[in-house]
Amino acid sequence: MALSRHPLGEGAVMRWADPFLLHLIPLFPALVAAALLLWWRRRRDVADALGDPALVRRLAGTDLRAFPRRRAALLIPAAALLGLAAAGPRWGEVRVDGVPRGDVVLVLDASNSMLVEDVRPNRLERQREIARTLVRRLEGSRVGLVAFAGSGHVLTPLTDDFSALNLYLDALGPDIVHQTGSSLYSALAEAVNLLDVPGAGENPGSIVLITDGEALEPASMVGLSLDRAVRRRVAIHTVGLGTAAGGPVPNVDPETGRRRGFKRDPETRETAVSRLERPVLSAIARTTGGTMQVMPSAQAVAALANAAASGGRGPGGGDSHPDNRYEWFLALALALIAADALSEHRRPRPRPEERP
Repeated sequence: MALSRHPLGEGAVMRWADPFLLHLIPLFPALVAAALLLWWRRRRDVADALGDPALVRRLAGTDLRAFPRRRAALLIPAAALLGLAAAGPRWGEVRVDGVPRGDVVLVLDASNSMLVEDVRPNRLERQREIARTLVRRLEGSRVGLVAFAGSGHVLTPLTDDFSALNLYLDALGPDIVHQTGSSLYSALAEAVNLLDVPGAGENPGSIVLITDGEALEPASMVGLSLDRAVRRRVAIHTVGLGTAAGGPVPNVDPETGRRRGFKRDPETRETAVSRLERPVLSAIARTTGGTMQVMPSAQAVAALANAAASGGRGPGGGDSHPDNRYEWFLALALALIAADALSEHRRPRPRPEERP
């Protein structure tokens, strides 16, 4: 797949690869400014403790009591540039030669039932393995992550920063969503919201739902999310984890992560058992025009990635998307940091005749 870049001025509408990180633009300079202020105060106190200011200045080759304006002029802008680079400023266009790749949202189950060990080592680890393979296979698409238990939560918006996606996959677990339960309605609603943005066109993308299919809510609520997906022509591909026989649900302390036996049904006090709900996953895929797989092989996951990436085009719908220019800001920030380091290394030293 060949990539070609347009000139800087073409399509120069600023967008962001990760808008959730925009707060870093003011935060990083504020932290650097606070650190410089504390450092200056400490250096000033040391200079005062050494004795006569004129003598200390001759020995040090600089006024230790003066605020480091030159350092601030270099490091504070560098910090702002690092914040800009983290948010991923995008403008211009990258044209993709070949078949366009659609946006994909991965919806991952973070409920306690993912700790069931009816598959080895457990459902959660198999989910991570499948999700990592999908992310690797979805190169050329933008991918978003939604995790759910009692409610759905967006972990990342649509992004092509796959290293960030893998960090979230590493952290995936029941403690990432504080509300217990299993709400497919909320999870799918959040996923459709990620895809349903202005300019997405008639085919905004696809959803891949990885779960055991348990939903602690009426089927009519799940149907509301499916109706919206159908209206927007969003295919939902389902991946089932678990077995028909199922297994007991571990009771894990959210504070320590230690297992304390197994969960029990609040009414019968019997050990709670989680099973694969194949009919639920089949109905979701069939209703939205997606596919369904249970415990897929590596080859099946590769085919699933191709099917998901072919389902729609992201904003700008065609064979181009805004180019991530983060490296410009990162390079300038590193240049300013290097200039600061060199200026400190070359600080003027007292000439022999100035020494007492």
